[in-house]
Amino acid sequence: MNPSPAFDELLVVASSWLIAGCACWAVLISAAAVLEALSSGRLRATSWVGCPPALRRALLAALGVALVSTPGPVSAAAPTSASTGRPLPLPDRTSGLSRAALPVHVVVRPGDSLWHLAQTRLPRASPAGEVAVLVDRLHRRNREVIGPEPDLIRPGQRLSVPPVPHQRSRHHEESR
Repeated sequence: MNPSPAFDELLVVASSWLIAGCACWAVLISAAAVLEALSSGRLRATSWVGCPPALRRALLAALGVALVSTPGPVSAAAPTSASTGRPLPLPDRTSGLSRAALPVHVVVRPGDSLWHLAQTRLPRASPAGEVAVLVDRLHRRNREVIGPEPDLIRPGQRLSVPPVPHQRSRHHEESR
């Protein structure tokens, strides 16, 4: 028996809040450890935030190691090729929502089609052939939900979205 999508979403939200709370506590303990280190141990700030003594010692030791092993300033020069000495090309930058950040499941809304769902996961200038390949992959992956006809998807259906292969960069295309 599969849990309902609402329970899945509730579990994700609850886990996210728990992780955020732990992260806040860790930041608070780190700040207290820095304050305690700056006061040479006279101010027991880590005990104020509920830090166990063993964690306090480990945190202060890690803070000392981090301060001692901090490297010097980093050069801001662009990386260069060892063979040519010319600057290396930078990768293409995407704007807006990253394709990797898109969900792996999607709930069909009124007006959606497999073509539209595939287009939203590919770069804007993708040729129709690439969109068609992704539509076919979407249909094959969700055949049990959609049925044999890929043009008949219904609102409320939950579809699994296949991973989109990485696109080649413009620089790679120009060098061919």
